[in-house]
Amino acid sequence: MITDAATIRRMIDEHGRWWHEIELAPGIVTPGDDSNRMKLPILDRLGLPQSLAGLRALDIGCSDGYFTFELERRGATMTAIDFVPETHSGFATARAILGSRAEYLVENVYNLAPEKHGLFDVVLFLGVLYHLRKPLAALDAIRSVMKPGGLLFVGTMMIDEYFALPDGRVTSLDALNPLLRNVPLWQAYPGDSLNGDYTNCFAPNRRALEVALEEAQFRVDVLEVVSMGGYARASAVENPIAAKYQRLDARLEKTPLDPSVPYFLDEEGSVQTVTPRRR
Repeated sequence: MITDAATIRRMIDEHGRWWHEIELAPGIVTPGDDSNRMKLPILDRLGLPQSLAGLRALDIGCSDGYFTFELERRGATMTAIDFVPETHSGFATARAILGSRAEYLVENVYNLAPEKHGLFDVVLFLGVLYHLRKPLAALDAIRSVMKPGGLLFVGTMMIDEYFALPDGRVTSLDALNPLLRNVPLWQAYPGDSLNGDYTNCFAPNRRALEVALEEAQFRVDVLEVVSMGGYARASAVENPIAAKYQRLDARLEKTPLDPSVPYFLDEEGSVQTVTPRRR
């Protein structure tokens, strides 16, 4: 842990650009572009525990590590993942200054697996979902590394109050048709059509996020739409039917001719016997 204010300021300056605002010492805050410190009260309101003593937590897409270090401060044993080395973000600098023991892994959310990463009590999945080409596969992977009853906190762009029209204007789903609020919808963003960013892929409405979480074996405990985004707390549950079809989807992708994979036409009442016509 580094406590000398001059050294801390020098290290912050030497790193360069920051994404998160992190208070690394009293009155010394990294010059981040993100409003991460405004998001923490939302997570607290959704039920992020004040004490995480004795729990394992995972921060997916951790960037500079604001939420990683906050959960560690609350007592959690932390693992943080992102797709770049920790020196590419401010994570390494912040960890050195804070004296953090958080583990950092260069990893992709799709690769999460219990045999490799173990099981977690709390998972943060903030600002990542709408950047993914396969959002449901990501939720399946997250569920695979969570203990039953574990808490998942999701933050993502949502389209309930920010639906993009073809002419470039935005509106709300209610303004289009109030019935749409109960229809699971995802809006696609081709190319760099959203904010000139090729990494913006798909954004759900409230109902679509609920359905995606339920399909991935989560129970949605609370969900809030906040401006053009939203946050949810969901609990990991066991749903044998959802699990069956998740395995079916994943295994067919890897081994399409695996005879051990059930095929829906093999279910009772769905197989027909076809007798060839004689000529």
